[in-house]
Amino acid sequence: MRSFLLIVIAIIANFTHSYAQKDPELKNALAKMTTASTAHDAQATVNLTSPRLVKQMGGREAALDLISGALAQLQTQEIKIDSVINYVDLDIYTLDNIEYSFFPQLIVMSIPDSTKKMIAYATLMAIKEPKSKNWTFLDYGNLNDDQIKILLPEFVDKVDFPRSDIKPMMVPKEEIASNIELLMNIIDESLKKAGLVGTK
Repeated sequence: MRSFLLIVIAIIANFTHSYAQKDPELKNALAKMTTASTAHDAQATVNLTSPRLVKQMGGREAALDLISGALAQLQTQEIKIDSVINYVDLDIYTLDNIEYSFFPQLIVMSIPDSTKKMIAYATLMAIKEPKSKNWTFLDYGNLNDDQIKILLPEFVDKVDFPRSDIKPMMVPKEEIASNIELLMNIIDESLKKAGLVGTK
């Protein structure tokens, strides 16, 4: 359950730098997620969460309760998501009529120590199911192999999911820009080695 809570916290992030120029519908979905996260709108967040994940969370009502609890937990811990920087160079792919794209992300958060910020790494996946007009989202970064098989069985042994060993880090506020640049370069190099940048 803890891993699914972490997934939920990641997908309610404030998307301030959005990819998706290649698909206006995806851009629109990300804009709606931005509004939902900024407004702490748990219902809208459920609507934008992959039905695959919603099912594993116990259905829409259970998902709503869990997301509402995650939002409340962030507030209790005095954590505020300031911005999310998306890696923008990955394409939209198709597998068994499922459209999907990856969004490696750096999430910048305010914490109780006002002299520092936290930077966390997340791995968001956008999915458009066959015959659906809607893009939905899930974060697979905390999923183990068994959970991947449950949520995304069509992808097993066919798709390499971009991952990173980047751990959450606390940095002085004045060092945020330099650390983001460094981390985005690390992400870029790892994706190039995996052959995922500029491929189709």
